[in-house]
Amino acid sequence: MREEPFKDEFGAIMKIVGAANRFLIVGHVDPDGDCVGSMLAISLFLRSLGKDTRCYAPGEMPERFTRLPGAEAFAEREALGGFDHQAIFVVDSPTVGRTENLVRDDGGLPLVNIDHHPSNHLFGTVNVVDERAAAASVIVFRFLETAAPRSIDPDIAGNLYLGILMDTGCFRFRNTNAEAMYAAGRLIEAGARAYDLTHEYFYMKNLQTLKLLAPVLESIAVHFGGRVALMEITREMLEKTGGSFRDSEGFVDYGASIDDVELIALFREIGDGTVRVSLRSRNHHDVAALAERHGGGGHAKAAGLVVEGTLGEAKKMILEGFERLIAEHDASAREGGARGAGHDE
Repeated sequence: MREEPFKDEFGAIMKIVGAANRFLIVGHVDPDGDCVGSMLAISLFLRSLGKDTRCYAPGEMPERFTRLPGAEAFAEREALGGFDHQAIFVVDSPTVGRTENLVRDDGGLPLVNIDHHPSNHLFGTVNVVDERAAAASVIVFRFLETAAPRSIDPDIAGNLYLGILMDTGCFRFRNTNAEAMYAAGRLIEAGARAYDLTHEYFYMKNLQTLKLLAPVLESIAVHFGGRVALMEITREMLEKTGGSFRDSEGFVDYGASIDDVELIALFREIGDGTVRVSLRSRNHHDVAALAERHGGGGHAKAAGLVVEGTLGEAKKMILEGFERLIAEHDASAREGGARGAGHDE
Protein backbone atom coordinates (compact mmCIF):
# COMPACT_ATOMS: atom_id res chain seq x y z
CA MET A 1 0.00 0.00 0.00
CA ARG A 2 1.23 3.51 -0.81
CA GLU A 3 1.71 6.09 1.92
CA GLU A 4 -1.61 7.71 2.81
CA PRO A 5 -1.80 11.07 0.96
CA PHE A 6 -4.81 12.45 2.87
CA LYS A 7 -3.69 12.31 6.51
CA ASP A 8 -4.19 16.06 6.99
CA GLU A 9 -7.65 15.92 5.42
CA PHE A 10 -8.62 12.91 7.53
CA GLY A 11 -7.53 14.82 10.61
CA ALA A 12 -9.63 17.79 9.54
CA ILE A 13 -12.64 15.51 9.07
CA MET A 14 -12.25 14.10 12.56
CA LYS A 15 -12.19 17.65 13.96
CA ILE A 16 -15.49 18.36 12.19
CA VAL A 17 -16.90 15.11 13.54
CA GLY A 18 -15.84 16.05 17.05
CA ALA A 19 -17.35 19.53 16.86
CA ALA A 20 -20.80 18.70 15.45
CA ASN A 21 -23.68 16.47 16.52
CA ARG A 22 -26.03 16.50 13.51
CA PHE A 23 -24.83 15.55 10.03
CA LEU A 24 -26.44 15.62 6.61
CA ILE A 25 -24.96 13.04 4.21
CA VAL A 26 -25.71 13.70 0.54
CA GLY A 27 -25.18 11.58 -2.57
CA HIS A 28 -25.65 12.10 -6.29
CA VAL A 29 -28.84 11.85 -8.30
CA ASP A 30 -30.02 8.25 -8.93
CA PRO A 31 -27.54 6.82 -6.43
CA ASP A 32 -25.75 3.59 -7.29
CA GLY A 33 -24.32 0.98 -4.94
CA ASP A 34 -21.07 2.84 -4.38
CA CYS A 35 -22.86 6.06 -3.49
CA VAL A 36 -25.35 4.38 -1.15
CA GLY A 37 -22.76 2.09 0.44
CA SER A 38 -20.42 5.01 1.14
CA MET A 39 -23.19 7.19 2.56
CA LEU A 40 -24.47 4.49 4.88
CA ALA A 41 -20.98 3.56 6.05
CA ILE A 42 -20.36 7.19 7.04
CA SER A 43 -23.76 7.40 8.70
CA LEU A 44 -23.18 4.24 10.73
CA PHE A 45 -19.75 5.46 11.77
CA LEU A 46 -21.16 8.78 12.96
CA ARG A 47 -24.06 7.09 14.75
CA SER A 48 -21.61 4.83 16.56
CA LEU A 49 -20.20 8.04 18.05
CA GLY A 50 -23.64 9.15 19.23
CA LYS A 51 -24.23 11.56 16.33
CA ASP A 52 -27.55 12.14 14.57
CA THR A 53 -27.54 11.68 10.78
CA ARG A 54 -29.83 12.02 7.78
CA CYS A 55 -29.02 10.69 4.31
CA TYR A 56 -30.42 12.04 1.07
CA ALA A 57 -29.84 11.38 -2.63
CA PRO A 58 -32.19 12.74 -5.31
CA GLY A 59 -33.86 10.67 -7.98
CA GLU A 60 -34.54 6.94 -8.01
CA MET A 61 -32.80 4.48 -5.70
CA PRO A 62 -33.16 0.72 -6.25
CA GLU A 63 -35.44 -0.76 -3.60
CA ARG A 64 -32.94 -3.42 -2.63
CA PHE A 65 -30.56 -0.76 -1.31
CA THR A 66 -33.17 0.16 1.28
CA ARG A 67 -32.47 -3.19 2.96
CA LEU A 68 -28.83 -2.32 3.67
CA PRO A 69 -27.74 -1.77 7.28
CA GLY A 70 -28.45 1.80 8.36
CA ALA A 71 -30.79 2.58 5.44
CA GLU A 72 -33.36 3.97 7.87
CA ALA A 73 -31.24 7.15 7.88
CA PHE A 74 -32.47 7.98 4.35
CA ALA A 75 -35.07 10.73 4.34
CA GLU A 76 -37.24 12.50 1.76
CA ARG A 77 -36.07 15.98 0.82
CA GLU A 78 -39.16 17.56 2.35
CA ALA A 79 -38.29 16.02 5.72
CA LEU A 80 -34.85 17.60 5.77
CA GLY A 81 -36.26 21.05 6.48
CA GLY A 82 -36.72 20.26 10.15
CA PHE A 83 -33.27 18.72 10.53
CA ASP A 84 -30.92 21.40 11.81
CA HIS A 85 -27.67 19.84 10.61
CA GLN A 86 -24.34 21.30 11.65
CA ALA A 87 -22.06 19.72 9.03
CA ILE A 88 -22.36 17.99 5.67
CA PHE A 89 -20.76 15.06 3.88
CA VAL A 90 -21.14 14.93 0.09
CA VAL A 91 -20.18 11.53 -1.29
CA ASP A 92 -19.45 10.33 -4.84
CA SER A 93 -20.66 13.55 -6.49
CA PRO A 94 -18.32 15.69 -8.61
CA THR A 95 -20.50 18.81 -8.44
CA VAL A 96 -23.21 20.25 -6.22
CA GLY A 97 -25.42 20.17 -9.30
CA ARG A 98 -25.41 16.37 -9.13
CA THR A 99 -27.04 16.73 -5.68
CA GLU A 100 -29.78 18.93 -7.17
CA ASN A 101 -27.91 21.87 -5.64
CA LEU A 102 -28.96 20.79 -2.16
CA VAL A 103 -25.73 22.05 -0.60
CA ARG A 104 -25.10 25.14 -2.75
CA ASP A 105 -26.25 27.68 -0.14
CA ASP A 106 -25.84 26.10 3.27
CA GLY A 107 -24.68 28.99 5.42
CA GLY A 108 -20.99 28.18 5.31
CA LEU A 109 -21.33 24.94 7.27
CA PRO A 110 -18.35 22.56 7.24
CA LEU A 111 -18.63 20.43 4.10
CA VAL A 112 -16.63 17.24 3.55
CA ASN A 113 -16.35 16.29 -0.13
CA ILE A 114 -15.37 12.62 -0.69
CA ASP A 115 -15.17 11.53 -4.31
CA HIS A 116 -13.19 9.71 -7.01
CA HIS A 117 -14.39 11.55 -10.12
CA PRO A 118 -11.58 13.37 -11.97
CA SER A 119 -14.04 16.18 -12.79
CA ASN A 120 -14.74 17.00 -9.13
CA HIS A 121 -15.07 20.75 -8.52
CA LEU A 122 -13.42 20.64 -5.06
CA PHE A 123 -16.38 22.45 -3.52
CA GLY A 124 -15.84 21.27 0.07
CA THR A 125 -14.18 22.93 3.03
CA VAL A 126 -12.37 19.58 3.19
CA ASN A 127 -11.81 17.75 -0.11
CA VAL A 128 -10.74 14.11 -0.27
CA VAL A 129 -10.80 13.46 -4.01
CA ASP A 130 -8.71 10.70 -5.58
CA GLU A 131 -9.44 9.72 -9.17
CA ARG A 132 -7.15 6.70 -8.78
CA ALA A 133 -9.58 5.14 -6.31
CA ALA A 134 -11.82 2.51 -7.88
CA ALA A 135 -14.79 3.69 -5.82
CA ALA A 136 -15.78 6.31 -3.28
CA SER A 137 -16.14 3.36 -0.90
CA VAL A 138 -12.40 2.75 -1.18
CA ILE A 139 -11.75 6.30 0.02
CA VAL A 140 -14.23 5.97 2.90
CA PHE A 141 -12.55 2.69 3.86
CA ARG A 142 -9.17 4.42 3.71
CA PHE A 143 -10.47 7.20 5.99
CA LEU A 144 -11.93 4.81 8.55
CA GLU A 145 -8.92 2.50 8.50
CA THR A 146 -6.67 5.49 9.14
CA ALA A 147 -8.77 7.53 11.58
CA ALA A 148 -11.01 5.00 13.33
CA PRO A 149 -10.11 1.40 12.45
CA ARG A 150 -12.11 -0.09 15.32
CA SER A 151 -15.29 1.42 13.90
CA ILE A 152 -15.34 -0.94 10.89
CA ASP A 153 -17.90 -3.46 12.09
CA PRO A 154 -19.66 -6.04 9.86
CA ASP A 155 -22.41 -3.59 8.85
CA ILE A 156 -19.99 -0.85 7.77
CA ALA A 157 -17.75 -3.43 6.13
CA GLY A 158 -20.65 -4.88 4.14
CA ASN A 159 -21.81 -1.49 2.89
CA LEU A 160 -18.31 -0.54 1.75
CA TYR A 161 -17.69 -3.93 0.17
CA LEU A 162 -20.92 -3.53 -1.80
CA GLY A 163 -19.79 -0.12 -3.01
CA ILE A 164 -16.51 -1.50 -4.30
CA LEU A 165 -18.28 -4.51 -5.78
CA MET A 166 -20.73 -2.34 -7.71
CA ASP A 167 -18.29 0.27 -9.02
CA THR A 168 -15.83 -2.37 -10.24
CA GLY A 169 -18.58 -4.46 -11.85
CA CYS A 170 -17.86 -7.37 -9.52
CA PHE A 171 -14.13 -6.74 -10.07
CA ARG A 172 -14.49 -6.93 -13.87
CA PHE A 173 -13.99 -3.28 -14.87
CA ARG A 174 -10.67 -1.67 -15.74
CA ASN A 175 -10.73 0.44 -12.58
CA THR A 176 -10.17 -2.71 -10.50
CA ASN A 177 -6.74 -2.18 -8.99
CA ALA A 178 -4.57 -3.46 -6.16
CA GLU A 179 -6.02 -1.03 -3.62
CA ALA A 180 -9.57 -2.07 -4.44
CA MET A 181 -8.65 -5.72 -3.91
CA TYR A 182 -6.79 -4.88 -0.69
CA ALA A 183 -9.77 -2.95 0.65
CA ALA A 184 -12.17 -5.75 -0.33
CA GLY A 185 -10.01 -8.30 1.49
CA ARG A 186 -9.81 -6.19 4.63
CA LEU A 187 -13.57 -5.63 4.59
CA ILE A 188 -14.19 -9.37 4.32
CA GLU A 189 -11.93 -9.83 7.34
CA ALA A 190 -14.06 -7.24 9.15
CA GLY A 191 -17.25 -9.19 8.46
CA ALA A 192 -18.48 -8.30 4.95
CA ARG A 193 -20.46 -11.23 3.53
CA ALA A 194 -18.83 -11.40 0.10
CA TYR A 195 -20.88 -14.31 -1.29
CA ASP A 196 -24.23 -13.03 -0.05
CA LEU A 197 -23.64 -9.52 -1.39
CA THR A 198 -22.47 -10.78 -4.79
CA HIS A 199 -25.41 -13.18 -5.03
CA GLU A 200 -28.04 -10.61 -4.06
CA TYR A 201 -26.74 -7.63 -6.00
CA PHE A 202 -25.39 -9.29 -9.16
CA TYR A 203 -27.29 -12.53 -9.60
CA MET A 204 -30.77 -12.08 -8.14
CA LYS A 205 -33.32 -10.02 -10.10
CA ASN A 206 -36.90 -9.22 -9.25
CA LEU A 207 -39.68 -10.03 -11.71
CA GLN A 208 -40.28 -6.37 -12.61
CA THR A 209 -36.63 -5.98 -13.59
CA LEU A 210 -36.73 -8.92 -15.98
CA LYS A 211 -40.04 -7.79 -17.51
CA LEU A 212 -38.66 -4.29 -18.05
CA LEU A 213 -35.39 -5.59 -19.48
CA ALA A 214 -37.14 -7.24 -22.44
CA PRO A 215 -38.44 -4.04 -24.13
CA VAL A 216 -35.26 -2.16 -23.25
CA LEU A 217 -33.17 -4.76 -25.09
CA GLU A 218 -35.66 -4.58 -27.96
CA SER A 219 -35.05 -0.81 -28.14
CA ILE A 220 -31.32 -1.15 -28.84
CA ALA A 221 -30.33 0.68 -32.03
CA VAL A 222 -26.80 0.90 -33.42
CA HIS A 223 -25.32 3.81 -35.33
CA PHE A 224 -22.09 4.82 -37.09
CA GLY A 225 -21.34 1.37 -38.45
CA GLY A 226 -22.10 -0.38 -35.18
CA ARG A 227 -19.79 1.79 -33.07
CA VAL A 228 -22.64 3.40 -31.09
CA ALA A 229 -25.57 1.76 -29.30
CA LEU A 230 -28.60 3.64 -27.97
CA MET A 231 -31.12 2.19 -25.52
CA GLU A 232 -34.22 3.70 -23.98
CA ILE A 233 -36.69 3.34 -21.14
CA THR A 234 -39.96 5.13 -21.88
CA ARG A 235 -42.91 5.86 -19.64
CA GLU A 236 -44.94 3.46 -21.79
CA MET A 237 -42.48 0.62 -21.04
CA LEU A 238 -42.84 1.25 -17.31
CA GLU A 239 -46.64 1.25 -17.52
CA LYS A 240 -46.79 -1.97 -19.54
CA THR A 241 -44.33 -3.93 -17.37
CA GLY A 242 -45.17 -2.51 -13.95
CA GLY A 243 -41.51 -1.64 -13.48
CA SER A 244 -39.83 1.55 -12.36
CA PHE A 245 -36.58 3.32 -13.09
CA ARG A 246 -35.11 1.89 -9.92
CA ASP A 247 -35.41 -1.56 -11.54
CA SER A 248 -33.10 -0.58 -14.40
CA GLU A 249 -29.73 -0.43 -12.66
CA GLY A 250 -27.07 -2.06 -14.81
CA PHE A 251 -29.18 -2.10 -17.99
CA VAL A 252 -26.65 0.11 -19.79
CA ASP A 253 -24.06 -2.66 -19.46
CA TYR A 254 -26.03 -4.80 -21.92
CA GLY A 255 -25.33 -2.22 -24.62
CA ALA A 256 -21.68 -2.22 -23.64
CA SER A 257 -21.52 -6.00 -24.22
CA ILE A 258 -22.25 -5.74 -27.96
CA ASP A 259 -19.33 -6.56 -30.26
CA ASP A 260 -17.68 -3.52 -31.88
CA VAL A 261 -19.71 -0.99 -29.87
CA GLU A 262 -17.52 1.77 -28.45
CA LEU A 263 -20.08 4.27 -27.10
CA ILE A 264 -23.35 3.54 -25.33
CA ALA A 265 -26.21 5.73 -24.13
CA LEU A 266 -29.24 4.70 -22.08
CA PHE A 267 -32.08 7.25 -22.08
CA ARG A 268 -34.70 7.31 -19.34
CA GLU A 269 -37.82 9.34 -20.10
CA ILE A 270 -38.70 10.93 -16.76
CA GLY A 271 -41.98 12.41 -17.95
CA ASP A 272 -41.66 16.00 -16.69
CA GLY A 273 -39.89 17.31 -19.76
CA THR A 274 -36.55 15.80 -18.81
CA VAL A 275 -34.54 12.79 -19.91
CA ARG A 276 -31.79 11.22 -17.79
CA VAL A 277 -28.92 9.80 -19.79
CA SER A 278 -26.28 7.26 -18.79
CA LEU A 279 -23.16 7.18 -20.97
CA ARG A 280 -20.50 4.49 -21.30
CA SER A 281 -17.29 4.19 -23.30
CA ARG A 282 -15.43 1.03 -24.26
CA ASN A 283 -12.66 2.80 -26.12
CA HIS A 284 -10.52 5.90 -25.65
CA HIS A 285 -13.54 8.22 -25.83
CA ASP A 286 -14.08 10.48 -22.82
CA VAL A 287 -17.83 10.51 -22.14
CA ALA A 288 -17.33 12.61 -19.00
CA ALA A 289 -16.26 15.52 -21.21
CA LEU A 290 -19.47 15.14 -23.22
CA ALA A 291 -21.60 14.97 -20.07
CA GLU A 292 -19.91 18.01 -18.55
CA ARG A 293 -20.68 20.12 -21.62
CA HIS A 294 -24.34 19.62 -20.80
CA GLY A 295 -24.25 20.02 -17.03
CA GLY A 296 -23.51 16.40 -16.10
CA GLY A 297 -20.36 14.63 -15.01
CA GLY A 298 -18.68 11.37 -14.22
CA HIS A 299 -15.68 9.33 -15.33
CA ALA A 300 -14.07 9.04 -18.74
CA LYS A 301 -15.68 5.61 -19.18
CA ALA A 302 -18.97 6.20 -17.32
CA ALA A 303 -20.90 9.45 -16.98
CA GLY A 304 -24.39 10.85 -16.78
CA LEU A 305 -26.45 13.95 -17.42
CA VAL A 306 -29.99 15.32 -17.46
CA VAL A 307 -31.42 16.75 -20.69
CA GLU A 308 -34.27 19.24 -20.66
CA GLY A 309 -36.40 18.23 -23.61
CA THR A 310 -37.97 15.27 -25.35
CA LEU A 311 -36.50 11.81 -25.82
CA GLY A 312 -35.94 12.58 -29.50
CA GLU A 313 -34.10 15.80 -28.70
CA ALA A 314 -31.92 14.04 -26.14
CA LYS A 315 -31.00 11.33 -28.65
CA LYS A 316 -30.13 13.91 -31.31
CA MET A 317 -27.88 15.80 -28.90
CA ILE A 318 -26.05 12.68 -27.71
CA LEU A 319 -25.63 11.29 -31.22
CA GLU A 320 -24.07 14.58 -32.31
CA GLY A 321 -21.76 14.41 -29.30
CA PHE A 322 -20.83 10.80 -30.05
CA GLU A 323 -20.16 11.71 -33.69
CA ARG A 324 -17.69 14.38 -32.55
CA LEU A 325 -15.96 11.97 -30.18
CA ILE A 326 -15.57 9.38 -32.93
CA ALA A 327 -14.31 11.95 -35.44
CA GLU A 328 -11.77 13.33 -32.95
CA HIS A 329 -10.58 9.83 -32.07
CA ASP A 330 -10.27 8.76 -35.71
CA ALA A 331 -8.42 11.96 -36.66
CA SER A 332 -6.00 11.48 -33.78
CA ALA A 333 -5.43 7.84 -34.81
CA ARG A 334 -4.75 8.87 -38.42
CA GLU A 335 -2.36 11.58 -37.28
CA GLY A 336 -0.55 9.13 -35.03
CA GLY A 337 -0.32 6.63 -37.86
CA ALA A 338 1.07 9.23 -40.21
CA ARG A 339 3.73 10.24 -37.68
CA GLY A 340 4.63 6.61 -37.15
CA ALA A 341 4.98 6.02 -40.89
CA GLY A 342 7.19 9.07 -41.26
CA HIS A 343 9.41 7.93 -38.41
CA ASP A 344 9.85 4.49 -39.94
CA GLU A 345 11.01 6.03 -43.18
